[in-house]
Parts: sequence; structure tokens; C-alpha cells
Amino acid sequence: MTKNKWVLMAITSAIILATMGFGVSQYDALPAMMVTHWGIDNQPNGWMPKAMAVFGIPLIMLAAHWFTMGVTYLADVQGKGAPRLERVLVWFFPAMTLVLYTVTIRYALHQPVNIRLWAMVVISAAFIVIGNYLPTAPLDSSKTGWVGFGYHVPWTINNQAGVLKSARVLGYVMVAGGILILATLLLPPVASAVALGIVVAAIIVTMPLSYVWTSRPANK
Repeated sequence: MTKNKWVLMAITSAIILATMGFGVSQYDALPAMMVTHWGIDNQPNGWMPKAMAVFGIPLIMLAAHWFTMGVTYLADVQGKGAPRLERVLVWFFPAMTLVLYTVTIRYALHQPVNIRLWAMVVISAAFIVIGNYLPTAPLDSSKTGWVGFGYHVPWTINNQAGVLKSARVLGYVMVAGGILILATLLLPPVASAVALGIVVAAIIVTMPLSYVWTSRPANK
């Protein structure tokens, strides 16, 4: 890992941990059990003890951040990195923590928060941003199977053009899905649930298509 990457990891990790300051500053005013999960209709359906929510959520997000970036940096060391996608992913968990942690604390303080709005915005933004950068992963990072970045599959890859096609199709699905989810905010809550299910199903459907595109010989 280069020095600049260590610095960026330190900065983004500090941002995640800094969110904890908001929870600590309001600790005495928070209830003993805090809502940490909601249904699509904004109704609570999951709780955590106050200490676990205030301190545990940032630490869980930090662990996820380290794992994600560890995988990307390892791929880079092995010559299978995707710099543009990597630059996006490094800010993914810090941004998500800032939004979701703040919303959780505010809700516990009985401040007006539209949980569905923020949840759908975070989900759709993740789909749109990652879907946009996914096709930028280098083709040579997928010569032996599920390695590096992009939409790769755990079987022998015989067609590098098929790898790019798979990544592009998945990218289109994710971007279109993110836009669809955003649009459902103008509709009743059930529309968001249906849209999310459709997007996940569409991503799953692309799996067998990826097999066809990447496994068949390039001259076919």
C-alpha cells in the first residue's frame, strides 16, 4: 500500500469514528434501547442497547471499511486493481456512516426524520455510483476467475470482451435501478419495496448471462 493510500485510509477511518462524537454528545438524552432498523413504511422493527448503537455502529462500519479497502488494495498490489472504482469505494462507508448514524441518533432524540427517504437515497446512490464505475475495471484483472474488480465469475474466462459486456450490463442495471428507487419516493412506501426487489432480481438474472458472455470462446 502506498503512502497516499495509508493517508487516505487514515482520513476516511477518522471520519467514520468521528461520527461517534455526535452520539456521545447526546448520550444522556438517548433512550436505553434505540431503534436501529425500520421497515419500508418508516415503522421501527429493530432495536439495540444504547451503548451498542452509539459505539458499535461506527465500529462495525469501520470494520466493513477496512475489509473492503483491504481487498481492493490487495488486488492493486497483485496488479489487478481498478483505480477509479477504488477511489469511489474508499468514500463509500464514511459517507454511509455519516448519513445513517446521524439519522439514527436524531430519531432517538425524537427529531423529525424521514427514514424511508434517507434509506432509499443511500441505497440508490450506492447503486448509481458503483454501477457507473464498475465497467472501468481493467479487463486483465479477470483472467483466472473471480479476482480483482468488475463483474467476474468463478469459472474459466475465455472472452475478455464478454467480461466488459458483463460489467457494462450490470452497471446499466445498477444505475437504472438506482434511478427507479429514487423515483418511488414520489409513490407509496410499497413502491420502494417492489422496486428494490426488482433491482435485486435483475442483478441476480445477469449471473447466467455473464457465464454465457465470459465462458464462450472469443471467436464465437
